[in-house]
Amino acid sequence: MAWAPSGAAQARGDPGEESTPLMPLVTALRRIPMLADRSGRELVVRMVGEALREHLPVEDHKYPVGHLFSIAEVCCRRPERLSALVRVLEMLEQDSRPMVALRDLVRDMTTLALWSDEARGEVLALLSGVVVPDIEGVYLAVAGPSAPPLRGSTTYQEVFRTLETLNARPDGVPRSLLFVEHIAARVRTELAVRLHHWVDRQAAALDLAAEVASARWEVREGRVAAPARPSDAYVVFQLCREGLRGDVHRLSQWHQLDLSTGWHPVRGADFTGDLEAVKHRVAEAVEGLEADWAGFAPRVHVEFVLAAELINLDVDQWPWETDAPLPEPLGCRYPVAVRSLERMAARKYHRSWHQRWELLRSQLDRTGAIHEDATCWGGDGSARAVRELMSKLQRDAAAVSLVLSSPPHPESRGRDEIAVGLRAGIPVVIWDRAGSDDGFVARARRLLHEDNPRDLLERVRLARSDVFEAGGDGGLTVLWDDPSRVVLPVHPTAPEGV
Repeated sequence: MAWAPSGAAQARGDPGEESTPLMPLVTALRRIPMLADRSGRELVVRMVGEALREHLPVEDHKYPVGHLFSIAEVCCRRPERLSALVRVLEMLEQDSRPMVALRDLVRDMTTLALWSDEARGEVLALLSGVVVPDIEGVYLAVAGPSAPPLRGSTTYQEVFRTLETLNARPDGVPRSLLFVEHIAARVRTELAVRLHHWVDRQAAALDLAAEVASARWEVREGRVAAPARPSDAYVVFQLCREGLRGDVHRLSQWHQLDLSTGWHPVRGADFTGDLEAVKHRVAEAVEGLEADWAGFAPRVHVEFVLAAELINLDVDQWPWETDAPLPEPLGCRYPVAVRSLERMAARKYHRSWHQRWELLRSQLDRTGAIHEDATCWGGDGSARAVRELMSKLQRDAAAVSLVLSSPPHPESRGRDEIAVGLRAGIPVVIWDRAGSDDGFVARARRLLHEDNPRDLLERVRLARSDVFEAGGDGGLTVLWDDPSRVVLPVHPTAPEGV
């Protein structure tokens, strides 16, 4: 959180201090669903107080707007309170549109106290022509691993303003100053001198000259190295029935730690057994890979390639450990998605699959969200509605996602809809395993279309964690099917198990 230079007026009511207008903040708070009722507001106040280890003197009011005004007034008296309020609401609301708007408003409110418009404009002008290859690495080195993620493409101004909203280092050095020091260490000498001069003037105004000099030495000596960007690692399970009775399943598995040289997954041993034994085997495999990959800290993705008759399995709710007293679902710990076994094996559908996947990636790279007009929705389940969906997908080459009207059970309209979507090459399909309702439709729209710095599968993981925390088991399935990462066993390996 940004803070005022020493000597600046801190308390409300100091002579000459301009009062902070509270109503924009109150308006933003009114849009947060968690704050709509009294119990939610009181919980947030308690959580903020607990985080700061102090009692917040918030006055109760008959009307919600009065209660929110008191919360805003108390939190604006001290920057750390406003920062704690945002952190608490971020835990509860994640990255909903009202939460993003509140975060932006608080950022604009708090940055005014640290640098003048003239000082900020000067440094941004100095940085305007600078090119630094690993800007995200610099940001992570300055902000720390728990900092809010950057979007796919960003500017120095956005990075600088984001860092202004974060707490200073323990030695008091603002992280935005440290960011400028990192940039100065990477540019030509003439520009580095001007950036150092700017930092020195701000440090003197904040009475932090010695601390900034020490931080500059750390940067020069490489003691504050930018952490390497974690790689994406994948664990892929393939499950299908085996035998005539239908109660035995074959589990195949692959894994790959680093995709920098392409997709070359390592094949594991097959396993056969009933569904409970398969769940245990999946947990064993995940535990083993966690131990093997502990020193690499990758971002682990778990995928299940499923036959049509198994596509509605609740694999994201399977445990990731074999012996936990309170099992944690796979889908709460990792991004978990399902994939289609039939489409993976049928190359006649791969051309359109590749084309739509590239369109999907280009949309996500630009905005982080899927365009609303690129999503198709299942109809009423009639034969006519299925034909209409098929016709729409034939006409609309830009469609990349599909929301089913019901789970893809045998003989259900959801089964027909997903079959049409897969044959048309749709790479993203989502549905509610318990049956679509109004609540699911709203969640689906948020997940697919809300502008959010987190990727879609990470948003799904967080949504599953919220449901788990509330005592539910979740019902959201996401088919996320990348045609560049195909796994198909040509010859089954000798199975373990029954």
